[in-house]
Amino acid sequence: PIFGIFCTKIKRWHLIGYGVIFWSLASGLSGLSGTVAKLNEGSTTSGLPVGIIMAFVGSYAFLALTRCMVGVGEAAYGPIAPTILSDLYPEKSRGMIMSIFYGAIPVGSALGYAFGGIAGWPNAFYWVIPPGILLGVLCFLMPEPEIGAQESSPLPPKKIQIKDALILLKTPSIIFNILGMTANTFAIGGIAYWFPYYVSIFRQNGTEQEAGIVMGLLIVISGLLATLCGGFAADYFSRYHKGAYFLVSGIGMIIGFPVFLAVLYVPFPFAWVLIFISCFCTFLNTGPTNAILLNVSPPLLRPMAFAITIFIIHALGDAISPWIIGGIADNFSFERTIAIDGQDVIEKVGNLNAGFVAVSVMYFLAGVFWLLGAKHLETDTQKASVTPL
Repeated sequence: PIFGIFCTKIKRWHLIGYGVIFWSLASGLSGLSGTVAKLNEGSTTSGLPVGIIMAFVGSYAFLALTRCMVGVGEAAYGPIAPTILSDLYPEKSRGMIMSIFYGAIPVGSALGYAFGGIAGWPNAFYWVIPPGILLGVLCFLMPEPEIGAQESSPLPPKKIQIKDALILLKTPSIIFNILGMTANTFAIGGIAYWFPYYVSIFRQNGTEQEAGIVMGLLIVISGLLATLCGGFAADYFSRYHKGAYFLVSGIGMIIGFPVFLAVLYVPFPFAWVLIFISCFCTFLNTGPTNAILLNVSPPLLRPMAFAITIFIIHALGDAISPWIIGGIADNFSFERTIAIDGQDVIEKVGNLNAGFVAVSVMYFLAGVFWLLGAKHLETDTQKASVTPL
């Protein structure tokens, strides 16, 4: 939210540039933690000031600190970049534009996964510094579009005050959208965290590494296809129904919910097909839901809308769901007999099926929230276009 306020006082492209550069340097520091940790092995300077500093830099605490710094860098441009796009493209095409923009995430994830495996730890973190700094510098050379340039009835902007931000919390479309995105992020974050372990240990199908690779590929492919298809479908059907952005998102989640439940009971490798379908349904909403935030927020409040949304969906979503799934799995744990070196051994296993069933209900709730928001979208969009902010 802090950067959402800054963008009314500092050029948005400049803030993005600062954020990208900070993110790149913080990523490099993450790699430094691994390099120093290796140097510390067998070191004889532990009692000296230099040794104390190196011990900290090579520690998990320093790594965690640098990863937090990466989050700060991302927060500088996460809420701002979509608002620049909203000033470059009209309302009717923002679903597809947002889909193309966010479609870069699965592509980047795939490239990062592949390159990370080649470069290895910690070298992969150093390689992101040069291109990151170059892109950050280029941001300072980009022309700044006028805020609200694509609005049908642009009004002169004024200074943002605290009470103005309350407009967002009084907008039904924003409330339903945040509820849906939080429920969706809650389910996705928790399930993605546990799924490789689930496939390997609970379902006893290959290794965690193999399951992670297959899952990663499926998410990248289905995520990119669904993100682009969702944006196109939302823009197309919005010609016939003003709540199409909500409807495409909600229907996708309602369909994806039973498909995911079927994954828990269908044997592998056939279950991978259902996982692909479930992921496709889950990522259909990426473009439309972010376009909703742009369309129903007054121009000057759009960065704030994204900042608030990003904070809520992570704080109440994927930050806590892995813990909840693990807790439910432990609470419903059971004993089973497995063969190790020709001998039967009894082991206690957390029931991840129970954890997934409980948390996957959030998929369904996300769909319900988005469907409920559909009837408010047209009215809220019209209000945003004439609000003097």
